[in-house]
Amino acid sequence: MTVALSDINAYILTGGQSRRLNMDKSLVQLSGKTLTEIVHKKLSTIFNNIYVVGKENHFPNYNFIEDIKPVQCPLNGIVTALEHNNDKDWIFVIACDLPLVKMDTVNNLYNNIKLNIRVVVPLVNDNLQPLCTFYHISALKKFNAAIDKGDYSLMKLLRQIELVKVAIAIEDEEQFLNINYPEDLEEAEKLLRTKNN
Repeated sequence: MTVALSDINAYILTGGQSRRLNMDKSLVQLSGKTLTEIVHKKLSTIFNNIYVVGKENHFPNYNFIEDIKPVQCPLNGIVTALEHNNDKDWIFVIACDLPLVKMDTVNNLYNNIKLNIRVVVPLVNDNLQPLCTFYHISALKKFNAAIDKGDYSLMKLLRQIELVKVAIAIEDEEQFLNINYPEDLEEAEKLLRTKNN
């Protein structure tokens, strides 16, 4: 492996307006901090360079990269990150609405990087989690072509490229709780309280 984990660029996808939460998801608060701040703080324990990717910069103290295409989809954020990352083979991408992901899990994903692989992705209850994933720069051409054709399905693309699936143990699956609804926030608060007691 050529690049140390700490030297890989990490990108937080902020996504924009959430219809289900009726606000910009990056600004949603959990235990008094925004989801973006929580994820950024965690990433800063293992990555030297962290960037926030999105349509609007709500976090002036963080490195911000604006989505390069006008479409709103996770694939656009990943392409933006890969385009920005011009000097390293790998990037790490995580969505801001995954505030419970453990850095041990990220380390484990990193340790599964192999030659001739383009993606290292967690597998949670038989479902891929492409928004907490390592992407190789060689995936950019295929991803860009898909966006240019108006094909924004990340899952469809992942079925077409070389990847490693890293199974997450049942007892660790709760860290992939995705904050989509108010009840998800309540569940996340409960999990955080349990962890802190």
